[in-house]
Amino acid sequence: MAGDPQFGPAPDHGARRRRAVTPQPPRDPVALREAMEAALAADVGTGATYRDVLRPFLAAVGDAGGGPAADDRRAVARSAAQAALAELSAVLPTSDEGLGRRAAVLAPAGVIGELDSRALADVLDAGGWSTQLIGLDREAGTICDEVLDARVELLVLPVADAAQVLASQRALSLIRRLNAPPLIVGVTFASMSDASAAVAADHVVGDTDALPSLLHRRLGGGGPGAAVPWGVRMHRDGTTLVVAPFGVLDDTTVGRLREIVETRRTLYPAILIDLRELDSLSTSGLTALSTWSTETPWPPTVSALRDTRTTTALSTAGLSNTIPFAQPAA
Repeated sequence: MAGDPQFGPAPDHGARRRRAVTPQPPRDPVALREAMEAALAADVGTGATYRDVLRPFLAAVGDAGGGPAADDRRAVARSAAQAALAELSAVLPTSDEGLGRRAAVLAPAGVIGELDSRALADVLDAGGWSTQLIGLDREAGTICDEVLDARVELLVLPVADAAQVLASQRALSLIRRLNAPPLIVGVTFASMSDASAAVAADHVVGDTDALPSLLHRRLGGGGPGAAVPWGVRMHRDGTTLVVAPFGVLDDTTVGRLREIVETRRTLYPAILIDLRELDSLSTSGLTALSTWSTETPWPPTVSALRDTRTTTALSTAGLSNTIPFAQPAA
């Protein structure tokens, strides 16, 4: 019967079953939160949660058509996705592997490109790397110069589709011609495609869960001459995001801390900076903290956890009462 033209082609029962078992992306912020909680409770991994839940949510809303109503839905979806990504970053596995090492993430233009690159930077931050975002919306030579000036040993970029691959193509060609190019890793956030296979990268992986083992195998630990050892750990305490830097605090690492906090300021009711895990507090670092609080006032969202070592160091540097403290919970 399957070959009889009277009946037409045989039905593809396999495709029907695949449609039945393939989960549909959440269509609203409430469904997104529920789907993320379910995925994390099932211990599927933060990278898989981003790939299979958060990213498809934003992509689905982006296909919602035109008109003011669709634009409003996209704006709400973007805000919800950014908040969800901040939630996800707070439960990322942490390590010290990237301490004293520099990485960059190439960021494609567009809402999804912005989310992809932020997700990659969060994973590297959690691994202790000092990470810089470099936009792909400029000339390839400018991008290459910025990578060179940043002195990174690792370059990561999203390569989820042909547009993202094309956006990085010329810049990667120039970067690979450097005397000592960084290790280049593409992340597809999906299975391999013809487009992602064509990217000029040393490695291409499916999601961020695959990054730590790859980087350990290829780069190992930080060696002599590495940059200032520094990293950050983040976790939720109720509605507060606690950001705990570790390593050395100087003007350079305060700049990185400032970027991490400021990019999350609108996503949390409160952000608490816990300085107790730092190995040392330099005068330049404390001055940079004070300058940051003056230029972009911390209250009411941001504060530092009061501890004896920090207050003593501030007093010794003549910087008492220059940053706002929150009292530890009773």
